[in-house]
Amino acid sequence: MKPHVFLVLVDDWGWNDAGYHRVRQSGELDVEISTPNIDNLVGAGIELNRHYTYNFCAPTRASLQSGRLPVHVSVHDTDPLAFNPEDPVSGYSGIPRNMTGIAQQLKTVGYRTHMTGKWDAGMATWEHTPMGRGYETFFGYYHHANDYYDQSLSSGSTVVKDLCYSQGTSVIDLWNTTGPASTRNGTEWEEFMFTENSLNMILNHDTSKPENPLFLFHSFHIVHTPLQVPSEFEKRFSFLKNVHRRKYAAMVEYMDHALGLMVNAFQKKGMWDNTVMILSSDNGGPIYGSPVSPTGQGNPVYGGATNLPLRGGKTSDWEGGIRVNAFVSGGMVPVGMRGTVLDEYVHVADWYATICEAAGIQNVKDDSASKAGLPGLDSVSQWPLITGKTQDAPRKEIHISKMTVIQGDYKLVTGGDGAIISIFDTKYMPFDCHGWGWGVKSLECSFRRGRDCSKGCLFNIKEDPNEDNEITKSHPELRDQLLARLKELNQDNFEPNRGEPYDLGCTVAIEKYHGFYGPFIGVTEGEVEYKRIQVAEMDLETAYFQTVQRI
Repeated sequence: MKPHVFLVLVDDWGWNDAGYHRVRQSGELDVEISTPNIDNLVGAGIELNRHYTYNFCAPTRASLQSGRLPVHVSVHDTDPLAFNPEDPVSGYSGIPRNMTGIAQQLKTVGYRTHMTGKWDAGMATWEHTPMGRGYETFFGYYHHANDYYDQSLSSGSTVVKDLCYSQGTSVIDLWNTTGPASTRNGTEWEEFMFTENSLNMILNHDTSKPENPLFLFHSFHIVHTPLQVPSEFEKRFSFLKNVHRRKYAAMVEYMDHALGLMVNAFQKKGMWDNTVMILSSDNGGPIYGSPVSPTGQGNPVYGGATNLPLRGGKTSDWEGGIRVNAFVSGGMVPVGMRGTVLDEYVHVADWYATICEAAGIQNVKDDSASKAGLPGLDSVSQWPLITGKTQDAPRKEIHISKMTVIQGDYKLVTGGDGAIISIFDTKYMPFDCHGWGWGVKSLECSFRRGRDCSKGCLFNIKEDPNEDNEITKSHPELRDQLLARLKELNQDNFEPNRGEPYDLGCTVAIEKYHGFYGPFIGVTEGEVEYKRIQVAEMDLETAYFQTVQRI
């Protein structure tokens, strides 16, 4: 019997902001971060201790959906309105047109496929949207971020100023499968709506047809900026004087609460025993606390996260930016694997092949991409490792970025000589410190000059996971070998000309979608209809605080 698959992606979740990873500052009771549901799921499942992603959102999301390493699909924070008319395959933001998404693969073997939340993997054409990638339904938003209350892309809701907003046009980013979610926009806090939608997908799944199992991808906006959370949650953390940390902690707690509701729904439906749940953060927690935007434009951003004891955070290739909270749980985890910790390397791209193998798709391929001359799949199935059928790690090397490679026990990080390690234009590695993510320490971490890795910095991340000891002096030949390997790997990097932001997207948003973002290239009246997918509605108005208890 094919398992139900519950895939969860959390946005900007710090390593030290998970209860099971907490590094406490004293021996006192820790009430700053509360994740009891997650801690229980980890305890009943498999903790993935060395799970890697890209160092910021969009590349990780493209990697997860496409089964490619970010360097072979997308490594830039490209504006969703980007368009290069000379490249009809790759001249857009996100995943190239002809790459086959994970949901498309699962539909071929009978899965019902649904998505909730943040997409951030392309939207220029219908093919780039979740529906074009194989999801039957999608309730969420396309951009890097939006406002939690009115779903706008106005100043304060995005790090980099939106093109339409810059031109004086305010648009809304909230979509419901076949058209703008105009009846839901601004009705309540976004995460309440997202939780309700995923609960609907679970509770209305037809379990009488085991040949059609559920694939649900719940992609949290939390805990990405803007740090907005209802007072009911924030007041629980009134003892935290830093407003950014207080809001961040409250948002983490709601994320845990929402997961509890969803797992409880799987259990009530009798589906949990046949479910594999996979959860990952999309990158490390943001530890910047700058009065200016980290990209030099747009709005100030305060991260509020902590990745202790790991070095650095989001937008850097230090461990704190790319080694993330992740686990596998659910009734499909073999009894003998429950409560274990895997130290083998796993990359977010690996879930593509892993899920396919769990679903019975052997030797998964992407013929469409091959015919278009696009990079092939990099995904390595971790299913034999997860089920305990093997103890041999299928992944020995990770090409993290054009600046960084991990091989065996060692990690090479480069930077300098005009190259950058992140979206920060600096010769030196940003965030070269162990920062809490707020206050004076965060400012020091954001602006200090760290190691100059222009000639390569080498670390044994198995013995020294916090990257305190640079070992090139004792291992110069190994550093040179990894530099040569990184150069070799970079020859196959995929970096097409994505084009520039195209204001046609703003025009289509206003004239066609009545003020909402949506696909804007090749869209005709017949392709996007203004109707709603009919799903049974639930009255969850008070469920969040009263009737539904945590698992």
